[in-house]
Amino acid sequence: MKTKSILACLLILFATQAVNAQNNAESLLRLMIDQIKSHKNLEMDFSYQISPDGKNFSEAENGQAWLQGEAYRIEMANQQTISDGKTIWSYLIEDEEVMVSNATDGIDNTPLKILTSLDESYVATLTGLDPNGIATIELANPKGQYKRVTLKVNAKKSELKNADIYMDDGSKVSVTVKEMKFDQELGEKFFTFDEKKHPNADVIDMR
Repeated sequence: MKTKSILACLLILFATQAVNAQNNAESLLRLMIDQIKSHKNLEMDFSYQISPDGKNFSEAENGQAWLQGEAYRIEMANQQTISDGKTIWSYLIEDEEVMVSNATDGIDNTPLKILTSLDESYVATLTGLDPNGIATIELANPKGQYKRVTLKVNAKKSELKNADIYMDDGSKVSVTVKEMKFDQELGEKFFTFDEKKHPNADVIDMR
């Protein structure tokens, strides 16, 4: 009987710690999101690596991303993804091909959008905190495009440092934030794809 009581106490203690870890993770993410939303826009310089098998990574390449409200723009070596909040333009640079779709077709269609589109389908759990104040947060969403996401967040500044995105097919994308800037002056058409600048691009409307 005594053993059962001790076991029960340990289970209760573990359950309490698990709930606190989840609440702390969600609170930290909300602080990070609120900080981003408190500014007019966000500009982010990052590097990224891709692993088809989840183990062997490609060489790191640089990219840039901008977020303003529901609009965003992501520029990588061979692809640009632009959205004004209603329409998404996915431009494959080498193929000179633009795929046009509705923004509502997928709420988590880019790693950047995950940060500002957290809903009840995502479960956030704090799994670690190192001496430098870098928190590790696991995001899981069985119904989402991504199997799971591991975030490294500066808990003191509520800033994202790294994101590892795991796909259902076993592949993985690792993104490391190099610099963040806020309240940049962006042009009126910055979050739309300018077909005039790409006259040879084949536009495929998937709406």
